[in-house]
Amino acid sequence: MDPIRDSKAEQQFQEMLAKLTSMPEWSEKQQLELEMAREISGEMLRLAEVMRDGTTDMETCLTMLKYAKVMDFVLTTLASRREIAPQTLRVIFKLAGLKVDEAYPG
Repeated sequence: MDPIRDSKAEQQFQEMLAKLTSMPEWSEKQQLELEMAREISGEMLRLAEVMRDGTTDMETCLTMLKYAKVMDFVLTTLASRREIAPQTLRVIFKLAGLKVDEAYPG
């Protein structure tokens, strides 16, 4: 028995597959958000090296936690393809003591 070909179903499957495997197009704003998350990860690495050297105190741990929460928010939002309101991001960065890129809208 030969399978019955359904060209419409095959076309829909191919379109779905193309959509799933396509690379997302990042807006300029999203690229800035991703770059700010990269900068946070660099700062977290610096803090982790300080902590590894044995000079860990509560303030350093809390700073690392704040940075991790901000980075988690940014990356989770970008991964889910949701939009981050610029004012929201600015407030979150300010609360964490982080600098917002000057080119960032808002």
